[in-house]
Amino acid sequence: MIRALRIEGRGPVAMALQLMLRRQGFRACDIDADPLPDPLPEWLASRALALSLGSLQLLGRIVPGLGSDQICQPPAHAAAITQVDISRRGALGSTCIDAHDQRVPMLGAVIRYGNLHRLLREALEQSAGAEALILPNASLTIVADGDPGQAGQANARDFNQQALLAEVFVSHDQPGCAFERFTPEGPLALLPLPEAGRRALVWCAPEATARARAELSEEDFCSQLHEAFGPLLGRFTLASTRHVSAVGRRWRDPRLGPHRVAIGNAAQSLHPVAGQGLNLGLRDALVLAQCLGQARATSATAEQTLERYARLRKPDQLALVTLTDALASLTCSNALQPLQSSALLAIDLIAPLRHAMGAFFMRGVRRV
Repeated sequence: MIRALRIEGRGPVAMALQLMLRRQGFRACDIDADPLPDPLPEWLASRALALSLGSLQLLGRIVPGLGSDQICQPPAHAAAITQVDISRRGALGSTCIDAHDQRVPMLGAVIRYGNLHRLLREALEQSAGAEALILPNASLTIVADGDPGQAGQANARDFNQQALLAEVFVSHDQPGCAFERFTPEGPLALLPLPEAGRRALVWCAPEATARARAELSEEDFCSQLHEAFGPLLGRFTLASTRHVSAVGRRWRDPRLGPHRVAIGNAAQSLHPVAGQGLNLGLRDALVLAQCLGQARATSATAEQTLERYARLRKPDQLALVTLTDALASLTCSNALQPLQSSALLAIDLIAPLRHAMGAFFMRGVRRV
């Protein structure tokens, strides 16, 4: 019988899991969780996160003001994504996933890590109430942060890329439109931010190239960015410091033992090509909370619960790992790059395929 839980992790997935567990009947005193960092490091607080529509709806159930099942506007401190423009730089073939075609008000929203962390923290503080907080003897440990390879054998892939992260101003913005450009070096994404004309940049390239760009003068950096992206958004101006982050894929069986399970980044890390890592982790948290709530009601064992969780999550995890690997491979291999134009043209011309792709990125295999 699962009576108490230990949650290892201090990020959004660990925090959301605690709130989801409250909806399943667990009390604050049933959960031993890591203390939250305060304040967050600046580089982490400023990091842009892409939340799908499904994630906004999911979070709206547990965080007041962050969303709802009938969300029509982005939450405060977030920018709506109403279109995703996907193309190959300097070649034919492109497609656009549009919220109107999907019959939804938006595809998702971009929010900075610090703002999401604050909203989740406030919701946790409100949900704790006046309960006496104790450290329970946990019958199950959930690991929500960390490298999946650190907990045992993981299926890993090295894309030989690094992601340069920054914020830039553009002189001719297109509000609500997220851009994904496939370049010979790797994908380049420009995401809308709440401030007018400001964009979050994720620019993947070989490690030496990415690190060299991080050291360029602002003028040279913006010149190279303009060359790689094209003239659509006009002139670029650097608006933040630049950071370089590792890019790789690791995926493992979430069951770390009979009484230990991994979710979120501790279970899988993805190539950032589609910005889906957090969305996948939030769906992990939701399904695990539902499994644990059912386990309490039926007196199922921890082993039975984790087996059910792993079975339910595998289709969604496998589909997203496969798709992001395929998208990244189109830029990582010179031999596959000519296929980009054909693939994008097919997606653009075949409406059911385009709609299915948009629906998958909004809600995954399992609709939540």
